[in-house]
Amino acid sequence: MGVYKLLDVNISDNRTHSVLSLFSGGGLLDLGFINQGFQIEKALEINKSFIEGYNYAMKDYFSNTSNFFVSQKLVYHKDIKEQVDASNQEIQKEIGNTYQGITGIIGGPPCQDYSVGGKNEGIKGERGKLILSYLNFVKSVRPAFLFFENVAGLYRTKEHRKGFTYLIENLKKNGYELWFDILNPLEYGIPQDRPRIIVVGFRKEIVSKLLGAGFSLSHDNQKLKNTNSEELIFKWPKVLFHDPKNSIDWPNRWGFMGQEMEEEISKIPDKYKVLQVSRAFSGLTELTPNQKEFFKPKSEKFWVIEEGDTFRKSFKRLHRYRFSPTVAYGNNEVHLHPTEARRLTVREALRLQSVPDEYILPSNLTLTSKFKIISNGVPTKQAELIALEIRKTLYKYSLVDS
Repeated sequence: MGVYKLLDVNISDNRTHSVLSLFSGGGLLDLGFINQGFQIEKALEINKSFIEGYNYAMKDYFSNTSNFFVSQKLVYHKDIKEQVDASNQEIQKEIGNTYQGITGIIGGPPCQDYSVGGKNEGIKGERGKLILSYLNFVKSVRPAFLFFENVAGLYRTKEHRKGFTYLIENLKKNGYELWFDILNPLEYGIPQDRPRIIVVGFRKEIVSKLLGAGFSLSHDNQKLKNTNSEELIFKWPKVLFHDPKNSIDWPNRWGFMGQEMEEEISKIPDKYKVLQVSRAFSGLTELTPNQKEFFKPKSEKFWVIEEGDTFRKSFKRLHRYRFSPTVAYGNNEVHLHPTEARRLTVREALRLQSVPDEYILPSNLTLTSKFKIISNGVPTKQAELIALEIRKTLYKYSLVDS
């Protein structure tokens, strides 16, 4: 492969890449891409509260983070100026004309219609149809790359997979080489069990040029998640933990406020402790932004549900020495603190989504809106890891295209 074999994008590439963000929510996904030097040129969101949260939190983050691309002013924050209905065909056409040639499109359409815990209406549901809106934006804008995220049910469930297959087939017809797999943040050291279908695509002319330069193409997901090779056109971030849910004996349920089971704790290898809820909550005080914000109404269940009883439909109590179930606080789902008779705070939920503490949601936003922003978001650290791999591919292409 010659000169291209010794790539080191972390050192060599400080350029930024323009991105259009769809269904942006509070920007948890955007934040991961921003941290890898992607400039959000425009973010589309229809929910007024989400827009308020996005603008406020991003301004705070850009003022306080030490991230290289932000601190060096290589990327900057642009407010979301208006509510945008991404399903509107006129808007799709207008955006397509305005942002032709933008480097990337990222987004995850609202997923309740594909979620086991949601409406489960699939592509026939109003929100399910937003997958078609995503496709229309890609067809209009023709970005160099795309990133798509949704619940695993879109891929795993036979009925819903029709919608996923339609998306994949049409993206391919429109000139994209695609990689997709179900990724879980647990595999990457994030303390949350949240399997999601992730799709990454590059225009086929980019892939062809890289193949001509000696890079190799693979769609073997096991290989792509377990290699450091930079000879591949694209690979997934290398996993840190293989099947972490089942590879060790995690502690069982404990009585609430009961005695710690030292024997169970001692069985946890040190490397797995990064996946524990207690590690995610470490260092939190009342002075930590958003830490005093949680739903106050109580139930008798707050005192009787065991620590680690996370298999209920509604009331779930996290275990301090295990990972969290999926951060999802809609549909009457209540997540309780491991050792206190209360629900989780906004900051605790953000920590479980691997969101930096410099991202702060405004005090005047309702708790319902804050928890929806968090529940709907992509774990920021996971997004950042995937953004880095996308960045590497773009860097390789810049070398062979110069």
